[in-house]
Amino acid sequence: MTAATYQYVDLPDASVVTTRALLTARENITDTVAARAMMCIHGGAGFGKTLAVNTCLRGLEPGEDVRKITFRARPTARAVRYELFTALDLAGEPPRHPSEFDRLLKTALAERSRTFLVDEAQWPGGEAFEYFRYLWDEPSTQLAIIFVGGAGCHTVLRREPMLSSRIFIWQQFTRLTPDEVLEVIPLFHPVWADADPEDIAFADQHAAHGNFRARPS
Repeated sequence: MTAATYQYVDLPDASVVTTRALLTARENITDTVAARAMMCIHGGAGFGKTLAVNTCLRGLEPGEDVRKITFRARPTARAVRYELFTALDLAGEPPRHPSEFDRLLKTALAERSRTFLVDEAQWPGGEAFEYFRYLWDEPSTQLAIIFVGGAGCHTVLRREPMLSSRIFIWQQFTRLTPDEVLEVIPLFHPVWADADPEDIAFADQHAAHGNFRARPS
């Protein structure tokens, strides 16, 4: 599911910093996977959601079979079936009839425990979310699902009561506080290791605003 350089920026000498949000995500994801449950991680762009989730899930491999699914538009249940067929590396041609397709997927998901990372989870609509719930509710499947999305993800999922009522954990990622910035930035990259705390605070106040993606390097 992941590789050594899985983030959108490959910055030489940068380190993954264990923020409070990442520690919380690690605990929440571990509990969710162990319970074969569903959770939602949401928050604004650049707040560290994807990095945290990838880091935590990578720590569970190879013991946990993690499969990533990303949607860029509102998919139908048919599109979800095809995405799952591809993500699971199933052999042969996808079945044409929905009932046959459903049996194939449920059989594959019953073979062993798996975790789905559903990224950009603000995009799917009711039909797609209902299909994920349908598979998760199947007694034979051994499935954990982690929905990760932007600021609107929480709202979108809450509109689906059949799914949202089954969400085990909700976690929101927010901006780093000024105190957190002073704690973690010297650990993030050597260029900041010996920087004056006032310079770090100035850079955060005028450029980054608690957002790692906007952080000057």
